[in-house]
Amino acid sequence: MKRLIVTCLAVSFSALVFAQETGTDKKANVGIAYQFGMNFNKPGTNVIERDGVGAQNMIGLNVNFNFNENIGLSTGVEFDFESFKYSFVDSKSTYYNYSDKKISKKNELQGGEDLFELTGRKYKNIYATIPLMLMFRTNAIGDFRYYGKFGARTSFLVKSAMNDVGNVFSTNDVALIEAPGSTFTAAPKENEGMKVPYGNDAFIIRSALGIAGGAQWNFTGNTLLFAEIGFYYGLTPMHVSKDKKEDNMTMFNRVDSNTTNDYFRIKANQTQLCLKIGILF
Repeated sequence: MKRLIVTCLAVSFSALVFAQETGTDKKANVGIAYQFGMNFNKPGTNVIERDGVGAQNMIGLNVNFNFNENIGLSTGVEFDFESFKYSFVDSKSTYYNYSDKKISKKNELQGGEDLFELTGRKYKNIYATIPLMLMFRTNAIGDFRYYGKFGARTSFLVKSAMNDVGNVFSTNDVALIEAPGSTFTAAPKENEGMKVPYGNDAFIIRSALGIAGGAQWNFTGNTLLFAEIGFYYGLTPMHVSKDKKEDNMTMFNRVDSNTTNDYFRIKANQTQLCLKIGILF
């Protein structure tokens, strides 16, 4: 995180020097932005439910290319630090096998793993994002310009970790736990910083279409302050869901009188409501 901030500050300082050399009628503005967002995940399976509203904190480098007085292109490099939570429905007990902080896929099971009954999960993801949006600005009204933007944010997963809430048992045999009249008792437990094999759960690419509107304030010289509100609709799933191979899955449940493990994947899409502020040179 510190390295990202230092890098953005260094690039923005260079941009400030460049901007001072180009005069007031610039073809490009470069600067730093911060964004706070609310994540609204919509489950695509009846096994999970959204647990509250997730949060996004973003810091990044923004670049505006001005084609003329009123039309431009907004892009840059942004780093999104996000979290959101799911709860698992009570009617379908969900389990996974794990060793230490690694959740095991079906084809990795050795028989000595611990068994965890999952009741809730919090994701903590980091994305590198490239926004690409057309920007339409008004003519200057005093020191202010108002603008609207339309385009896409494309994100690439950098890191994903999970904090799980649930129960552990004195056996890892699900058949004994699910058997009628079972006397095995559950002990509440939190599994923090859990990891799955890369690409097994969180989708590596996220793309969203969005609109935004805001204002720029030319408060001194070549320096602009801006603030905007944006809404983004996710086009890609939040989790890997098209791989039908059970061997690559980690979570399973048993429904009714089934005597085998029914493996599944989490499915969800996301929309975001965001407030961005920043400074441009």
